[in-house]
Amino acid sequence: MRTPLKVTVGATTLAVMMSGCGLTGDDDGDSQEGEQNGEAENGSPVETEEVIGEGTFPYYDNKGEVTFEINGFTERGDLLQMDYTVTPGTPESDARNDPTLRNLFDAGSGGNIHLLDTDNLRRHTVVEDESGTPLESDPWDTALPYDEPTTLTAFFASAEDMETVDVYLYEFPPIMDVPVNTEGGE
Repeated sequence: MRTPLKVTVGATTLAVMMSGCGLTGDDDGDSQEGEQNGEAENGSPVETEEVIGEGTFPYYDNKGEVTFEINGFTERGDLLQMDYTVTPGTPESDARNDPTLRNLFDAGSGGNIHLLDTDNLRRHTVVEDESGTPLESDPWDTALPYDEPTTLTAFFASAEDMETVDVYLYEFPPIMDVPVNTEGGE
């Protein structure tokens, strides 16, 4: 059975049809279908002042440090929204003029973020729309100003039995045992 739901990523609202879980990346041939919708809906973002998981890692050949903060999870129908903040420090040398996710962390399209539920032995990947575009911040267009926090969002298939997850962001080590305390969304 497919359940329609609307997801807002930036200024774009998508009507997403979910079928199956697809939590391990193999959902036995079922696909997720969606379509863009011209109406923008406001979601209820998690307060970015709350930090439920955090990690600081070297990047750019150890010339700088980046801090990731997991701000929270929100259930949105069949989706789980994760809000997180990225604060890249200015590298000691060779700093890029207009840093983005792509050129700072060599982030490509898809597969950059996933959750690992070690209690239930499941890997949760970012949900994609019907054109195969991941419902996460675009690595090519998302600016990351140095020394300023930038709040980003990624969407996963929801799972009711998750209590904690290890959060993998790009090629950095995981942020371990992040609690998945959700409050009902739309």
